[in-house]
Amino acid sequence: MSFRSPEVSKRVLVIGPSNIGDAILMADVVAALRVRFPDAHLTLVVGERAKAVFADDPRIQTLVDADRYDSSSGRFRLAFALWRYQPHVLVDLRNTLYPILLNPWSAWRYLRRPPAAVRHMRDRYLWTLRAQVPAMAAAGADGAPAGLWLSPKDETSAESLCRRWGVERAQRLIIVCPGARSHIKRWTAEGFARVADRLIAEAGATVIFSGEPDEKSIIEEILGQMTHRAHTSVGLTTIRQLGALMRRAALVITNDSASLHLASAVQAPTVAIFGPTDGAKYGPTAPRRRLVRRALCCAPCERPLCRFSHECMRFITPEEVLEAAVVLLGERARGTGRGAGEGKRSR
Repeated sequence: MSFRSPEVSKRVLVIGPSNIGDAILMADVVAALRVRFPDAHLTLVVGERAKAVFADDPRIQTLVDADRYDSSSGRFRLAFALWRYQPHVLVDLRNTLYPILLNPWSAWRYLRRPPAAVRHMRDRYLWTLRAQVPAMAAAGADGAPAGLWLSPKDETSAESLCRRWGVERAQRLIIVCPGARSHIKRWTAEGFARVADRLIAEAGATVIFSGEPDEKSIIEEILGQMTHRAHTSVGLTTIRQLGALMRRAALVITNDSASLHLASAVQAPTVAIFGPTDGAKYGPTAPRRRLVRRALCCAPCERPLCRFSHECMRFITPEEVLEAAVVLLGERARGTGRGAGEGKRSR
């Protein structure tokens, strides 16, 4: 890779995460930098999966796939290219060694970590931005309202899918995302099937299941347990097209996954089902949201493998998730926007 240093007032370099969920959570950092430096050339270095979030984003002039340089020689080539870029502003959200090379006299700023009081990852990314770029702290930057950029093509694709499924804007479109990168963060197929069936039968909802291509089998298992007809968008949308679809939804029901952060980014009413992960760090941030979890002594454990029998997810009942969904649907119908809440916990 070789990119020249453009002749602009500022060159901004952001080193970001690898996965889609974290890329969505850090989108506010990109928005805030663009507001603060409107004429700057902005280069964003992220992993291959995260690139899908920012592809063709007009706020970003150079988008670099860090995974292409995942070797000793590759990392050296990337470091040399970034050194030649000579950024005026450097934001490192990945805790790399690049700041020592690119900004050695201010490297101490990149060693700072957010205090424990800053819990949510979205807020931690913004705190890191302010800590590393004094100009952002002086401006009191809290991110821009629209951190995630959706193109007109994304919106048109979502509109086309709605027509394909016969969904009118006035209908109750509910998007259900039963997957997650880690299997221990997934609620049960039976639970999703029962909730979807009841929302179709009792709320007159049109239910769309969404997920990545490798989650197709999960959705097929759920559809096989349902008695009512639902649709699937697997293979039909990009991550941003799914965001445009969620923007039209009356409700999104999801595990802790990239879909959850996408729903929050477009401010869709969200029911989030949590087990081993910490809702304070990764929970929904949409104005209308409900977090459903069980208060067990071992949860949240934030471990990659369960030491017991996955009780934190198995013990969540369809009635708890359905109750949270009905509350949010009722708020939408009344036009209210109450803050966050949690579903029932174990007694």
